[in-house]
Amino acid sequence: MRRRVLVSGALLAALVVPSVAAADSVFGIRGLGLLGRPLSGRAAATGGAFHLFDAASIGNPSALAQWLGPAGWGVGAASSRRFSNGPTSATLGSTRFPLFGFAVPVGQRMVVGVSVSDYLDRTWSVSTTRDSTLRDSTVTLTDVANSTGGVTDLQLGAAYRINPSFMVGFGIHALAGSTQLSVERGFSDPRFIDYKDVATTAFSGVGVSLGAQGRVSDHLAVAGAVRLNGRLTAKADDGATARIAMPVEFSGGVMFAPVRGVGFAATVGFRTWARSAGDLVAAGQERSRSVWNVAIGSEIDVFNFLGQRVPVRLGYRWRQLPFPVAGSGLSEHAFSGGLGLGLAGGRATLDVGVDVGSRTAGIATEKFTSGFVGVIVRP
Repeated sequence: MRRRVLVSGALLAALVVPSVAAADSVFGIRGLGLLGRPLSGRAAATGGAFHLFDAASIGNPSALAQWLGPAGWGVGAASSRRFSNGPTSATLGSTRFPLFGFAVPVGQRMVVGVSVSDYLDRTWSVSTTRDSTLRDSTVTLTDVANSTGGVTDLQLGAAYRINPSFMVGFGIHALAGSTQLSVERGFSDPRFIDYKDVATTAFSGVGVSLGAQGRVSDHLAVAGAVRLNGRLTAKADDGATARIAMPVEFSGGVMFAPVRGVGFAATVGFRTWARSAGDLVAAGQERSRSVWNVAIGSEIDVFNFLGQRVPVRLGYRWRQLPFPVAGSGLSEHAFSGGLGLGLAGGRATLDVGVDVGSRTAGIATEKFTSGFVGVIVRP
């Protein structure tokens, strides 16, 4: 019990008047963390607009059917952020690897794939300084709270090509991972002894996803997916356990290719995070909300560089985030762009891009610039 009181007390103080020390995102401190974006390098460069049609992204299991041979892929991203909240400001940075996957055809029409991706991120660090009266003396307390880890999505998916124009897919998801929260308290008065406490929480859960995509005409394709999640179990190392209802996720998209080498896409998604509100309030958090996300983007594959075609990608995205900040809703928007380059005689693809945007909740703002690199290998 003492550990829970110490950690909760210091964390509460950090939430009230934080001075940011370092983080993947300061907003990852809210609720269950910051929602991941498990996109391939190609899809990320279009703002996520093409992700339901992209075989190396996670949003639509039917997209796996596009692989005609074995393939492996991964994405790395480095991000720089500037956070401000009234008088508090900080410059942050991090490097992450949000997605890995592998797929292999089984027979003529089926493809099976596995992937590991970010689902919820809870890596952050904040520090606070405040005065308190102890033993009739005014003492300055310095608290530093650090959290590392999050929830990872492990997917086993299968897709089937019913015909060249229509594909369906199914995915089984396991949510796993842990976070380690450490709190250090320092005293300005040497009569008091500094201390540090650490708490670890493990997460587990399951889900299933269904997806389909089809070509309506020579120039138009549509896709859709739904994901059903069970409850997420959070178990602390002191034995405390909480079970949190997870959202149902819906997404749909359309892709238009007026001429060869030119494509436009738009996607919209909805997640019922309001289902988690009661469980989060019972755990001492603010109520979550259901959220929307929208992305539009283009891919133009008509340029040549050193004898090969180089697709140019652009996109814009906007999304709401489910966990509020001091009663204010949190939203995010960004512009994206990037290029693709074929390597090794077509057996590998290198996708590079950049994502520039901001997250806002009330007067708190986090502006970010992320560079990412995606690699696909076809052995």
